[in-house]
Amino acid sequence: MRRFLVLIGIVGLACVLIGGLGGFAMFWFRREEQPAFVWKFTNIRSALFLRNDLLAVADDRQTTFRRFPDNQVLQTLPVGGYLALHPDRTLLAIGSWGTVWLYDPVSGERRATFNCWPRGEHISPMSLTFSPDGSILAVSESNHSQDLEVQLWDVMNQRQIGSILLADPDATFVAALAFSPDGEHLVVGTNASVWLVDVAQRTVSRQIQPRPGGSIAFSPDGSRLVLGGKFIRVYDTATWQLAYEITFPEVLKDHITPEKLYIFSMNVAISPDGRWLATPNQKPPHDSISFFEPGPPRQTIALRNPADGRRKRILSGSPISLGTLMFSPDGKWLLNVGLSDVRVWRVEN
Repeated sequence: MRRFLVLIGIVGLACVLIGGLGGFAMFWFRREEQPAFVWKFTNIRSALFLRNDLLAVADDRQTTFRRFPDNQVLQTLPVGGYLALHPDRTLLAIGSWGTVWLYDPVSGERRATFNCWPRGEHISPMSLTFSPDGSILAVSESNHSQDLEVQLWDVMNQRQIGSILLADPDATFVAALAFSPDGEHLVVGTNASVWLVDVAQRTVSRQIQPRPGGSIAFSPDGSRLVLGGKFIRVYDTATWQLAYEITFPEVLKDHITPEKLYIFSMNVAISPDGRWLATPNQKPPHDSISFFEPGPPRQTIALRNPADGRRKRILSGSPISLGTLMFSPDGKWLLNVGLSDVRVWRVEN
């Protein structure tokens, strides 16, 4: 019996060593780049850069301004939720509970309040985005009771000037919004499809794709639209036709996962200079421990050439699945903003 127990112990030790060597080999051959910083938080709702050296992070109750990249808290606003920054950086929009508040990010003074929807029992995810000239704020709330509505607000006069209703029987909520760089179009992603809105006419002009779109990014020159979902799809905005597609194998063989389940884990971002396209490098892993991967399963990040989607670099990513991907204004840093942490990579020297 003693010999048997010793043999079991030796086999167990060998398995541990093989697993560790396998994990090291995976890191080495994939050349995954580790984050420069990992900051822990509680229940992050949203984050954005106010400028290159100042990051805003919002939870349910408050929004903190943090010096970047040392993460020192400099200022706190008494409202949390979902964030958007005016193009000239003079206004910070914070949305939660169906309401949007506009703050002066320098003085911390509240400038306006937009009552978009009746207050609900729970904070529902909101999408906020300013038009490129800063005159319009588009607002949506992922609340099934609000239907598929996007409200347009006149920022200067502080009044609602339009409401876009999407006629999509397969969709239940709006997941993402983005203005085109010329301000002529608003792209609306739902949990079933993606739509193009004519801003001047306040009307839906076409369906871009009959697939979910939970993450939207335009190239700086406006020539490309990138949509995150089960597949990463890149469109030519001159024709709104598909330019190319990035596909990923299923995590489990013979297991087809519905596209809607990937809506919040397949995020995309384009650097301000247009040099990098950040996407997932793989689908979210199955929630289990891999024998050849150290620690919990992870979803890695790919830095790609936006022109053709070719992968150039691999970043180590986050446990289970990615959060929001976001470049700093100068394009030197990439952030992955999760629910309880922010991971930071240096992408430019």
